[in-house]
Amino acid sequence: MITGPASGSVYPAGTTVTFTGSFTDTCGGPHTAVWSLDNTTVNGTVNEGTGSVTASYKFTAAGVYNVTLTVTDLCGNAMPADKVNNDLKAMVIIYDPNAGFVTGGGWFMSPIVTGMQYMNVSGKANFGFVSKYKAGANTPTGETEFQFQEGNLNFHSTTYSWLVVSGSLAQYKGTGTINGTGNYSFILTARDGDINNSGAVDGIRMKITDGSNAVYDNKMGADDTMSSGNTQDLNGGSIVIHTK
Repeated sequence: MITGPASGSVYPAGTTVTFTGSFTDTCGGPHTAVWSLDNTTVNGTVNEGTGSVTASYKFTAAGVYNVTLTVTDLCGNAMPADKVNNDLKAMVIIYDPNAGFVTGGGWFMSPIVTGMQYMNVSGKANFGFVSKYKAGANTPTGETEFQFQEGNLNFHSTTYSWLVVSGSLAQYKGTGTINGTGNYSFILTARDGDINNSGAVDGIRMKITDGSNAVYDNKMGADDTMSSGNTQDLNGGSIVIHTK
């Protein structure tokens, strides 16, 4: 089981992040552990006495990194884990502190929308994203991960089209896949509550469409304008609009 950091934790590039986990096993040790950070693997340090695993990694590139811990016992049994405390999907968000952009990571309670694909049940949806313009670029870069496990929805961005930041609000558009397939459009609207009212709750709207048909929208019925009323309050995590 992964115990830290919290899902959606945000760090500047160049930060060394410490990962922690725990395990139980009846076969016995010694055990080996490997942490997977997208396509990067890091060997874990195993404490047999406490049943704990740790590792540290210095991130140099911005992005959203999915985290998996695999512990293997003396019998060759592999025990993979990709959730923090068996709850939310494990991910960390790394950003470039030298550019103006928006980052976010956290979770909210996804509402039921009767008849809409992926929204026939309620549950925790968690997310992590980075969106920014590089110097001289006409389109933004970054990465967006959106997970709603109760609805069997795993969205990953493939391209970004545009990004607009105004005051406490940011909105960007792009395309991506659901469960590894398809070509879906999405608009993400993010609200940084600290900008206009220190300590206010941050908010998000995730709208995913297949052609003209919405397949996920946690603010169904709202228009697509960049408005604080078109976002849903987070239950955990944060959204930050960064300025140069």
